[in-house]
Amino acid sequence: MNKSAIRAFGIALFLVGALLSVAERFDLNIGLPTVASSTNQKVEELQKKLTEATNELTALKAQSPIDTTPEKTQEEKPADTTADSEHAANDSDSGSTTDSSNEVTMTLQIYSGITPYIVAQKLEDGGIIPNSVEMELLLANAKYARSLQIGSYEVNSSMTLEQIAKLITGKKQ
Repeated sequence: MNKSAIRAFGIALFLVGALLSVAERFDLNIGLPTVASSTNQKVEELQKKLTEATNELTALKAQSPIDTTPEKTQEEKPADTTADSEHAANDSDSGSTTDSSNEVTMTLQIYSGITPYIVAQKLEDGGIIPNSVEMELLLANAKYARSLQIGSYEVNSSMTLEQIAKLITGKKQ
């Protein structure tokens, strides 16, 4: 083998390596088999499972006779005092209590690193607010952004979103 043939072979190997690196860097398909095809199959499979789980959850919700909204439980509750005390005892276990005026009270725990989404979800789950998205958007507002104060707060359903936001961010009322 002569010197020029070896040099040409080396240059060819360098160019092929450079071409493969550029193709990988910019996600170019140059005719080589890729891992993306198996990844796409996995994504499709997981989407099918998610759809099935969503359908199953919807079916279970339709079968469930229990409505967990606080307004419904107040309307369906009998007027005798034993039911009132049992209902209040059940609510106090979950961290919220109900007065006779449909007012729900709960203790909201704010910890380091909590997001406005989690705060809004806790308030909605506790029956304090009807829509967590509104609260999340309010807390994401520049006026309250990044100012959630760590601690425990007593909140109730008679408070407005603005009052709750001022309470948990330490803003003056």
